[in-house]
Amino acid sequence: MVIATDADVDGMHIRLLIMTFFLQFFPDLVKQEKVYVLETPLFRVRDKKETIYCYSETEKKAAIKKLNGKPEVTRFKGLGEISPDEFAQFIEADMRKQLMLLEQGDHIHQLLEYYMGKNTQERQEFIIDNLVVEVDLAVEEAG
Repeated sequence: MVIATDADVDGMHIRLLIMTFFLQFFPDLVKQEKVYVLETPLFRVRDKKETIYCYSETEKKAAIKKLNGKPEVTRFKGLGEISPDEFAQFIEADMRKQLMLLEQGDHIHQLLEYYMGKNTQERQEFIIDNLVVEVDLAVEEAG
């Protein structure tokens, strides 16, 4: 089972909801290490000869340097912007995916209570304390 969502904030929220669904209704699939999360590309960098899918700003910079010149750079806003043929290129056997793991000692009930319970303030503080902001340098340089 592979969970595929957009790489933006909304996609991460949907991913969390799907993960909690599996934890609540199919915990054995998670315990048996059968659930993965697909890493979806943030950028496509291409010229007339080559296309490189990039999963971070660092990979995008390396791809631009590799293609030498002025390659076309596309920022994916979601999976819906990617054609089925193109999508097939990064869901092949070597696709980037992360195994959904429960660390030893994790109790499903406690995880669900924390992430889906009524502790809104505590969750909000956790999110704010752990928030990572990624700056799109291409937009910054253009402005």
